[in-house]
Amino acid sequence: MAIGYWLLAIGYWLIYTVFMQFQVPQFIETEDKIVGPFTLRQFAYVGVAGGISALLYFSVVTWLWLIATVIVFGGAIALAFVKIEGRPLANVVMSAFGFYWKPQTYLWKAESAAPVAARTVTKEGGVSLENIFAGMALHKRWENLQTGEKMPAKKAIEHKMNSRYQIFEKVTGDRSAARRVDYR
Repeated sequence: MAIGYWLLAIGYWLIYTVFMQFQVPQFIETEDKIVGPFTLRQFAYVGVAGGISALLYFSVVTWLWLIATVIVFGGAIALAFVKIEGRPLANVVMSAFGFYWKPQTYLWKAESAAPVAARTVTKEGGVSLENIFAGMALHKRWENLQTGEKMPAKKAIEHKMNSRYQIFEKVTGDRSAARRVDYR
């Protein structure tokens, strides 16, 4: 009976120490060197440049071939080996083209020719026009309706206005409400 327990213990030891060991991959962000000191991507850039240079050698005059070869090989070597902030040059170039070719959205809000003075028009229930534009009055009324809370409307609106919006006064004396944005 004791031999059975020892065999079981040795079996568990073999499973957990010998058979259950796994290699953890390291350096997974580095590319493999496939063709000499070059990665496959680097070799492809230089190889394509060599092919273009060979085609140009048989199709154009010597002085033009020499200029074109210097330009093509310069571009291929730059694409293969240059990194900008850890990103390959090919990715940077593709991102630049995408930025310039994709439509960009610009939002423009026209300023009125003559600034209109902010009026405080009190409606029934103590709700001012500023608070309606800010969107807090309706939200607070709905919240009170749902919770049954009876708080003075003026106090609740001022509290929400102070936490989310700020009333500021322009140089001309006009007052406006602006939403506070917390960039954290």
